[in-house]
Amino acid sequence: MSSNNNNDISKDDENFLKEFLKEFYNKIIKINDYNNFEKILIEWIKDFLNFNYKKEPQIILKLMEDHEENENWFSSLIGFFYEHGIVVNDDDDDDDDIMINKDKSLKLYLLPINNIYNDKKNNKLSLTSTFQLLNIIVSKYLLSFYYYKDIIIHRRKLIVNDFKDLENVHVMSYDQFENFNGLVINLCKNEVNTIENYFKSLDNKEFNENQQSYIKKKELEELNDLGYYYQHGIGRKKDEVKSFEFYLKSAEGGNSDAQNNLGYCYQNGIGTTKNKKKAFEWYLKATNKENSHAQYNLGICYQNGIGVNKDRKKAFECYFKSAERGCSPAQNILGNCYQNEIGIEKDLEKAIYWYQKAAENGNKFAQYNLGCFYKNGEIVEKDEKKAFGYYKKSADLDYLYAQFELGYCYEMGIGINIDLIKAFGLYKIAAEKGYSNAQKSLATLYSNGRGTEKDLDKSNYWYNKADENDSAVAQYNLGNFYKNGRGVIKDERKAFEYYKKSADQKYLYAQFELGYCYDVGIGIEVDHTKAIKLYKIAAGEGYSFAQINLGALYYSGKGTERDLKMAIYWYNKAAENGCKIAQYYLGHFYKFGTEVKKDENKAFIYYKKSADQGYLNAHSELGYCYQKGIGTEVNKTKALELYYMAAEKGSSVAQDYLGALFFNGEDIKKDLGQAIYWYNKASENGYEVAQHNLAYCYNFGFGVEKDETKAFELFKKSAEKGYVSAQNSLGFLYLIGKGANKDLEKGVYWLQKAEMLNGNGVTYDNLGICYELGIGINKDEYKAFKCFKKSAEKGYVNAKFHLGYCYANGIGTSINKEKGFELYNEAAEIENSNVVDFLRSFYENEIIVRNLNEAKHWYQRSAENNNVVALYKLGEIYELGKGVNKNEIRAFDYYKKAAEMGCINGKYKLGYYYLHGIIVDIDKEKAFNLYKEAAEGGNADAQEFLALYDKGCSNAEV
Repeated sequence: MSSNNNNDISKDDENFLKEFLKEFYNKIIKINDYNNFEKILIEWIKDFLNFNYKKEPQIILKLMEDHEENENWFSSLIGFFYEHGIVVNDDDDDDDDIMINKDKSLKLYLLPINNIYNDKKNNKLSLTSTFQLLNIIVSKYLLSFYYYKDIIIHRRKLIVNDFKDLENVHVMSYDQFENFNGLVINLCKNEVNTIENYFKSLDNKEFNENQQSYIKKKELEELNDLGYYYQHGIGRKKDEVKSFEFYLKSAEGGNSDAQNNLGYCYQNGIGTTKNKKKAFEWYLKATNKENSHAQYNLGICYQNGIGVNKDRKKAFECYFKSAERGCSPAQNILGNCYQNEIGIEKDLEKAIYWYQKAAENGNKFAQYNLGCFYKNGEIVEKDEKKAFGYYKKSADLDYLYAQFELGYCYEMGIGINIDLIKAFGLYKIAAEKGYSNAQKSLATLYSNGRGTEKDLDKSNYWYNKADENDSAVAQYNLGNFYKNGRGVIKDERKAFEYYKKSADQKYLYAQFELGYCYDVGIGIEVDHTKAIKLYKIAAGEGYSFAQINLGALYYSGKGTERDLKMAIYWYNKAAENGCKIAQYYLGHFYKFGTEVKKDENKAFIYYKKSADQGYLNAHSELGYCYQKGIGTEVNKTKALELYYMAAEKGSSVAQDYLGALFFNGEDIKKDLGQAIYWYNKASENGYEVAQHNLAYCYNFGFGVEKDETKAFELFKKSAEKGYVSAQNSLGFLYLIGKGANKDLEKGVYWLQKAEMLNGNGVTYDNLGICYELGIGINKDEYKAFKCFKKSAEKGYVNAKFHLGYCYANGIGTSINKEKGFELYNEAAEIENSNVVDFLRSFYENEIIVRNLNEAKHWYQRSAENNNVVALYKLGEIYELGKGVNKNEIRAFDYYKKAAEMGCINGKYKLGYYYLHGIIVDIDKEKAFNLYKEAAEGGNADAQEFLALYDKGCSNAEV
């Protein structure tokens, strides 16, 4: 490049060009975004020229080219102009544009470097001014990017990965020596003042000495650089042993950066044996030369006791010195010290000050930390826009966690409008780098088709990736996939295992799901004790589903003693957390007064709360409240509206209620066909009450063809779901062998199941009969008495007769005939009252009242010295259901007692039961003998049977 006379260049123009070179140097040493390096510089040049000089870049280029020191001072800038064809205002006039000429720019970048090399070779004085040295530095920098930009960016990424936890670990002085083949890329601080002072201090005596000192310093730097290249395999084969050797030579020569890096090698065993004490010693040597990175590293040593005793106060002092010298990792960790009282009193204002200083200096960790503070309103006032801004700055510097948080901001609309596509992109970047939170979030987006097309295979892939990184959330979601067969083949065992892995990491929702697995037997045998233990953990953390399930186990007594108070406690907890199901069940408790004082107003309120949250079954119960005036005024129109709305949306409770309305013709025209239709709907939805009601219809042929087998099956389904009435009915059917083979033990089993759930009056009465008569269980008159008493307390009228019978005859209690008669009278009066209230036909009233009085009469007579006739008449009353519910077990008992006391008719009836297998197994021989005894005593029916039998009618029927 020719050297022109600069007579036409004014002093102001020359000063501007010098200032332009200085500021260009200052700008390049601050750039961290290597991907956009050229773009940033071009925009800066345009702004600088437009603001400071108001001249076109073509004019500036000509001024630099015409300057007599163009080769020594401005060749780097001129080269950059030609490499990028810089213009400020492109008016489409090509004649004025600077043409791109990369070959020319390369020659210009090499020119000052080659000049120095040649001068050094010829022992000539080479460095004579600040601007010559700045031009060399800038040329090296630009030349590095000309040749090695892709490698630099790749290496920077490696550095980020190697030092991604800089706020917690030591740092090497890598940012001072990012160079290739001796071409310095970045300096850690602005050296312009130092360079200027150097040249000002030169005089003829000192020059050679200073020049030698400078050369030695550069040689030590080059040795340090070589160590770095060998350590990371940059431009040569990776060799950590050689790396260590070069660091050692440079460190022993006094280079503080090499001393710092040598400390790092000793600490981590790079090219040498680990030696924490030596690491500390080398950090200390570098610190004595005020190396800011070493000061930072020394602080890490003191804080964590690496090669020295722990001393938080000294750690803080080291961080402070480093931070004041501008080391951004130290500034960041200093903020942490003030925040968490590490070696200093807590001072949140100072914590924020240092975080901000670090963030301003481009520290991505501090930027990330500030983002978290502003997002959560910790230390600072919550400001989601600022949070987003800091996350973005950090993410732009490729900080993994910030990329994830930025994605989360886009997903949830934190400080920015929701943009699922951007969220997806950021999650994908972080996920591919191995961050488990991003992997599980990416999997969730794939699973739900948000921000991308739905793809369960990819969702499963990323959940598995996150699982490999021990993500509890991913393990939980994989459990859900395998439990439900979503995107994978259903496998309950695998589901259980994933829930367990997640729960072992104390993930709340997994603890609940694991409890549920134990509760219902998903992938593991049922273990209610373990279920309760896990539910308790999740419930204690406020998880409403765990609270309601825990309440249900206390209510049923599974895995623990039955405890209705604890059940209601946990239902209340869940309801307070807004759980609509818990609110629904609390409505039940207050409606029926279960372990709480009956309060229909509260029942209505809880049903309404649940219904307002859209719980369909609560709409049904709310309808029932309006129908019956429970906690509110009667509104039958509103009730029907709610029933139909909920039933049509699939509420099994509403469907069952509609079935009952049509069955009874209550507030609607009776229609058994519609009743069966709605019962079927609810039954198909698995509602146990409807299954019981449908079974009742099949049992008696109401609205359907009678089918005792089907009735039995439906009773069984309902009973297995815990419905007390069905358990009682099923137990009774097993006792009498109706719809299934007779099985007395199973009959008692189901009655006892109903009892455990605080069964109804019928349950306790039937169970009392079994204990009294020893049916399917050892005879126990005391337990029989207790059951009858419980049943009577629940208002079951038959039980009052039975309890009175116990008192009158001393069964399971002391004889108290007065008490017995009192109960007979109570039972008759209650039934008479019910008849008057509910039955319409006077004729029917008269018959039932007569029957009730007859029952009372014969109970009273039976107490008179075991009156045989009374016992027989009681058997007849129960067999026919006269004034009491029909009960063939009880009938058999009274007939048997009468027969044993010599009652002829009682023997005949007993024979009839044995002949037909009613209550007892068929025993024709015993039946024949009983008929014979009755016939001999003059019973005409028995005589007729025997006469037919003698004529060969083996199927004689009477």
